[in-house]
Amino acid sequence: MKKHMISTALVIAGVALSAPAFAQDRTINNVQRNWAQARAQLNSDVENVQGEVALTSAAINNSFSADLDGNPQINNVQSTYRGAYSELNSDIDNITGDVSATAAAIGNSASVTIDSDADYANIANHQVAIGNFESKLSLGVENVAGDVSATSAAIGNSLSVEASGENLNLSNNQFFRGDAVSKLNGHVQNVTGDVALTSAAIANSASYEVSASNFASINNYQTTNIDPRAYSNVGVSNVTGEVTSTTAAISNSLSVSTLPDTADMRLNSTQLNNAFTGAEANVEIENITGDVSVTAAAIGNSVSVSSLDF
Repeated sequence: MKKHMISTALVIAGVALSAPAFAQDRTINNVQRNWAQARAQLNSDVENVQGEVALTSAAINNSFSADLDGNPQINNVQSTYRGAYSELNSDIDNITGDVSATAAAIGNSASVTIDSDADYANIANHQVAIGNFESKLSLGVENVAGDVSATSAAIGNSLSVEASGENLNLSNNQFFRGDAVSKLNGHVQNVTGDVALTSAAIANSASYEVSASNFASINNYQTTNIDPRAYSNVGVSNVTGEVTSTTAAISNSLSVSTLPDTADMRLNSTQLNNAFTGAEANVEIENITGDVSVTAAAIGNSVSVSSLDF
């Protein structure tokens, strides 16, 4: 087996672990169980800034990330039973750079990246989210010379995998039973750049980007039992660039992208939704120089499979 230089960063329950700098097999068994609520709140007034402004309020019950070379075998098990609450309230005025504001309430989050070609990779993900997950973002923005983006996101279970190699065995099992509610209230005016406003409530989400010289096998099973709901109440005026407003509630979502050299892909996916899924948007937009796009989408089950051409 060829030797590779390895750069490894693994975050388990907020503790960073470093791996030695030589190629070898990796076995990671991560178990996280949370019985308490995660809560984050940020209240701020921001004025007269000559650079960029970034505000984040994030409540996360369980988080796991791995960025590896070599031949990994990863088993990730995350369970949370009380939910998460995130709130961000801010008035922002007279900013020269870009402005971004994010309120995020997340039950379980897992991210895995396999950096170089592996002889094999086995990545198994199992997530259970039970409880109330709510994000609230209230934003007033005026007089910004750059772009403005605002996101309120409530997510039960989230998985992201990027992997390349010869033999990829990938599996995902996500169970959600609880409320996922995102709320975005915003007033934005006098912006030179683009404006992007997003309110997203998602029960289960999984995404894979794979490149396999032999085969990639993906088994996906997602279940949602109680309601994801997304709300937007926004007003936008006097914008030179484009304006986008998206309000999306999704029960089960799977996205699979393959690079052109993937030889064989085997995908088995089951999505079960027994939840009301609702998206409501109230939007007022005026005096916009660029394009305007407004979307309210409520989706029970979604699977997207595509090939990436570089």
